[in-house]
Amino acid sequence: MKHSVQIVVVVPIGPNSSADFIADTIESFIFYTKSTFKIILADDSHQQIAEEVKKIISDADIIYTAKPMGGMSGLYINLAHAYKYALEHYDFDLIFKLDTDALIIGKEPEKEALQMLEENPDLGIAGQYPYEYSGKPWDKSWPRDRVLNGTLTWRFIRRPFTNILLKKLFIKAIDNGYRPGESVFGGAYYISNSVLVKLNENGLLPYYKLKSLNLGEDHLFALLAKSLGFQLGNLSSDNLPFACAWKGLPASPEELFLRKKKIIHSVKRWQNMNENDIRNYYKEKRNQSIKNISLAKENINLVNG
Repeated sequence: MKHSVQIVVVVPIGPNSSADFIADTIESFIFYTKSTFKIILADDSHQQIAEEVKKIISDADIIYTAKPMGGMSGLYINLAHAYKYALEHYDFDLIFKLDTDALIIGKEPEKEALQMLEENPDLGIAGQYPYEYSGKPWDKSWPRDRVLNGTLTWRFIRRPFTNILLKKLFIKAIDNGYRPGESVFGGAYYISNSVLVKLNENGLLPYYKLKSLNLGEDHLFALLAKSLGFQLGNLSSDNLPFACAWKGLPASPEELFLRKKKIIHSVKRWQNMNENDIRNYYKEKRNQSIKNISLAKENINLVNG
């Protein structure tokens, strides 16, 4: 019998990951969430890093890749296995894919995603889309060129068998409003149970021939979701929770906290701050929140006493 939760958190682990940093990322989610959840560590490190994390986050499932998959479309393979595992073992509304350099910094990071799913059953993937933190359109030129090269130019012949499938998916996605190269940024995003069920039914969790594509996993999952008629959702504009960038934070730790952002990426750096500095900044915010709650309880006890 499957265990029912609202959110399944999937954390992909590569060979350069830090067990302490991974645990801190997961702890930040546990601290702020109000939903029922399960943690799955998708370990592609082949260094048993997930076992080190499990010493800190004991109630986590671990799945391993049979051989190293790497990044890009290899990460699609690793995640597809993790998503399929989640479908087989849990009933859930959303999967929250969380990179090891993402962090939760605000209350109920899942709230807006669950509301969006309730209002839009066709929601496939939601997160930092389609704009950067600054409000500029996300640059999709690199994945757009790769998708078009594999479907509409002579470069099709470089990977003919894979590109035949890619072209079929591309045509279906275009019919459903797909704009070549569009995707929800992969550092952290929500993906719905419904789209994963459809992907699994269509033999796409995973489809190993797609590993030869020169595309990121977020580009692939967006294309696959659109090919099945699902939509991509914006959870980053204005007061919405996501604040993500590819390399480093999109703004200062203080600004992101004051703007009540909830899900940030990447904490590897901001100006002269390194990852340890940034994580300590937000850990102190969590500790201060605990102190404030304790003081509030003490004051209530004094009044009632």
